[in-house]
Amino acid sequence: MNDYWNDPPESPEPPECCDEIMDVEENGACVCAKCGSRVEPAPDIEMPDADPLAHEATVAPRCPHGNEWHECDPCAVASDLAYDAWRESRMN
Repeated sequence: MNDYWNDPPESPEPPECCDEIMDVEENGACVCAKCGSRVEPAPDIEMPDADPLAHEATVAPRCPHGNEWHECDPCAVASDLAYDAWRESRMN
């Protein structure tokens, strides 16, 4: 099996215009020697410096009592009671 699409060429070939390969300038623009047609290179994509939601993801959420979720006894009891009620209701 030929996997040519997994092995792209080292450098892309310049486009053709007027049945000839276009000349490539130093800035990456391609220019046709016959008609003067010009193809500008695509602009580089700029990545944002920081994710605005990254800070929110690092802050641990707290329960209504102000404790961390895994350390709050009243929340653990309420969770157990809610789970037991759900389990009992699904049997009916």
